Amino acid sequence: MHVLDVNQMAQFFVSSFKLVAIFATVCVALELIFPAYRYSFASYVRGVRNWIIRIGCGALIWHVYTASLERLGVKPLLTVNFGTFLHSDNAIVNVGFAVLSGVLVAIVGDFFRYWMHRAQHAVPFLWRMHATHHSIRELTAWNCAHHVSEPLIDAVFVAVPLALIHFESGAVPTVALTLIAFQVHLTHSSTRINLGLLRYIVSDGKFHRIHHSMEVRHRGRNFGTFTTLWDTIFRTAYWPKKSEWAEVGLRNQPEPLTVRDYFMFPFDQRRWCRAKVGSGVREG
Repeated sequence: MHVLDVNQMAQFFVSSFKLVAIFATVCVALELIFPAYRYSFASYVRGVRNWIIRIGCGALIWHVYTASLERLGVKPLLTVNFGTFLHSDNAIVNVGFAVLSGVLVAIVGDFFRYWMHRAQHAVPFLWRMHATHHSIRELTAWNCAHHVSEPLIDAVFVAVPLALIHFESGAVPTVALTLIAFQVHLTHSSTRINLGLLRYIVSDGKFHRIHHSMEVRHRGRNFGTFTTLWDTIFRTAYWPKKSEWAEVGLRNQPEPLTVRDYFMFPFDQRRWCRAKVGSGVREG
């Protein structure tokens, strides 16, 4: 395999953007029907632009990552075969088993994401990258892109550990990735829709919004991306009250409005000096 395969990267970009467009638009419909906050049209346009940039950079990073694993001969150390205990002669039941298997894989993957996320808030260099995402004040299903460096952090902290686990059922990784992709937009959407009792397993927008809150009492809470289980187990869960809708963003760091600001947010020393003078503490 060539280190850079333009066709494969183009296919990755198109398929990824299709998923983002579908899932984000579904969540935007919920935002319009059941709004928690009303945000400007410009923020949605900005969000689409940033996602295009983010996925474009991600296509390059993920292609180099997969090519590198192949060249280095990295093989799984553990095989998990869901088919041995989640199987039925009934086709409909098997579809249910595939979804259940996907949920289980998503929960396992979120264990690594949970600790990666905590590291992003604890390590200054990682925080500067991640703060690009936290600076967003008009947080919606479209306007929620991370910094372009995020796929690289994902590859190191999440994808590499998961590469050492082989899931035998071919449908499982696809289902898991689809669930996680949808969850990214649902948890950042500005809608009052919540998952009720299911939120004690699967994160929703109200739970994750606490993680983006400006309030000091919410700091260091709700790190899970897909599931709330790891926050519960490691005692970082904060369950918002029914009427609790936190203001989000960083108090002394406005979200990047231009393409240059989006790329350079972590490296803008003037921006970070202003934030330090204004708050005296690192936000997030």
